Amino acid sequence: MCAELATGTAPSGASLRRKGSPPSSSLPFFPARPSELPRRAGQGLTHVLDRLAPMDEGSLGLLAPYVDIVKIGWGLPLLLPRETLRRRIASFQRWGWKVSTGGTLLELAMIRGERDRALDEAKALGFDLIEVSEGVIDLTHEQVESAVASARSRGFEVLIEVGKKDPQHQYSLRETLERVSHARRLRPLKVILESRESGRAVGIYDPDGAIKWEWVHALVASHPPEDLLFEAPLESQQLGLLVDLGCEVNLGNVAFDSVAPLASQRLGLRGDTFGLSRRHRAVSGSPAAKFVYYLLENHRELDQGDLVRLSRLPRRTVQSSLEELKRQGHVQETVSFTDARRREYRLT
Repeated sequence: MCAELATGTAPSGASLRRKGSPPSSSLPFFPARPSELPRRAGQGLTHVLDRLAPMDEGSLGLLAPYVDIVKIGWGLPLLLPRETLRRRIASFQRWGWKVSTGGTLLELAMIRGERDRALDEAKALGFDLIEVSEGVIDLTHEQVESAVASARSRGFEVLIEVGKKDPQHQYSLRETLERVSHARRLRPLKVILESRESGRAVGIYDPDGAIKWEWVHALVASHPPEDLLFEAPLESQQLGLLVDLGCEVNLGNVAFDSVAPLASQRLGLRGDTFGLSRRHRAVSGSPAAKFVYYLLENHRELDQGDLVRLSRLPRRTVQSSLEELKRQGHVQETVSFTDARRREYRLT
């Protein structure tokens, strides 16, 4: 959730204080300890990629409030002695982070016919989450379901990743939407949208690392954003998704050295998200209505043409979504100050 920031002109210092309160200059501007990011349950998650770089406990402690999940990427767990790996997992967990395997690790085990053995060892080592993916190999829906069931039978929470790692063999948008639908039916902790570490030419990113917004908007129009976790290894991608979808978007494959910059963006402490606010409201209805609501959250007012352009939804869908939101009391319709023929929409 982005911090709520005042945008009007501040009154004089005297009028800001209650009678008898100490001058504001006596109050600390800097907190005694860092505050955890305010979040709604299961939203605003920061999922970090661990590449086995050296990490000291002091650095981990500084990052602790701003990380939710750490993934020991790819097949990297196989490079460490078992006790070293066990200690690394435990050190992350001491800060309240859940520790996940990378999807490639389970894919490798499945190719070797050792899926269940790998899951047993992951349990013994202390992993909290198993990522089920098909970034390298091809899996049927039945194989994905079997892997999820096998992980859950051992007490793991599950993440399901959708997408291919090879830029030359990518799913179409339609295939991606269908696979996300299947993954959500299995009720994982989150459905991850694949990006690879480079953040280029895979999934929702083009070869230059720019976000393919038509893909993002189609995904959040069809699926609740809180169910999705967008891998966004580049800080420019993180910022773009925060500004467009809001500061409670779930982001993954974040580098450890990007955790603090990302937290500052989520809290509105940098120019790019300064003053960007999120409202605590439960929005019911269709995925399209929820997406229209998210767009209005991050813009002062929009007309139907703006909403059609930003969402890539049919105009009729936008119109019905606005009616749905107005019935819930979330949206009001006003006449534009510059053009009386134009109707604008904003949150109430």
